[in-house]
Amino acid sequence: MQPTDRILLMLASLCIAAGCSQQTVHVFKEQALPVSVSQTEIPPLAPQPVQAVAQRYVVHSSDYRIHAHFTDHQQKIALLTFDDGPLGATTKHILEVLDQHNAKAIWFVNGIQLAKRHPDGSYTIKANKADLLLDIEKRGHLIGNHSFTHPNLRKISAEKQREEIESTSQIIEDITGKKPLYFRPPYGAFTPVSEEVCRKNGMQSINWSVGSLDWEPRVYKKPHAISKQVSATIHPGATILFHDRTWTADELDEVLTELEKKGYRFVIPTELEPQ
Repeated sequence: MQPTDRILLMLASLCIAAGCSQQTVHVFKEQALPVSVSQTEIPPLAPQPVQAVAQRYVVHSSDYRIHAHFTDHQQKIALLTFDDGPLGATTKHILEVLDQHNAKAIWFVNGIQLAKRHPDGSYTIKANKADLLLDIEKRGHLIGNHSFTHPNLRKISAEKQREEIESTSQIIEDITGKKPLYFRPPYGAFTPVSEEVCRKNGMQSINWSVGSLDWEPRVYKKPHAISKQVSATIHPGATILFHDRTWTADELDEVLTELEKKGYRFVIPTELEPQ
């Protein structure tokens, strides 16, 4: 018997006992209503897209190796650098090869290639070279300072050294709107003055750890010699020196293909080395 039945039965008994036996008592039995529970399946939370953190790279100021920031782990990465441009058709050829390999580089340019300097110290920017420099930058490459006339800084006065470096930085800024962050002295010949000028102008000095020897006739006159030289001397974190020259442009695809077969990828620094 259900609890409700018992209560109603007791009430009926009380009525009978009180003399109300002549009254009809209607006993209603409570019916349980069917309950339909619709269970809505709650879908799992959609995974949120993970923001890829761009790797940051710096170049050591001592051994000129490029490495991932905050680690000394040597990865199979290399920094490509091209000196003495921009030169025109050769530069465009190199840019096309780099695009094919999705490779970026630092272009260490000479001011004399970008502008004509007048006796009074002023200069006129060469429009065609300015367009070429902007194209280099538009493709994602970095522009570096390689002096104005490519002198050996150790053989000129302190005043001339400053003029060589600072005038080139100014020309680069006038064309691109940005100051160069990297400087490479001609012949790799740093001086105390050049280092002081770099610090003053917020530039980091970079030489190289692998030379392609594309400036040596004994190398560039031989087929595949540049590629063999780079392949034989490559190491993780290498900064490779090339020049903006026809023979380098002609062999660059072979060089990069060989390095890719070895597992190398090409990166550029994204920040200056912490001081």
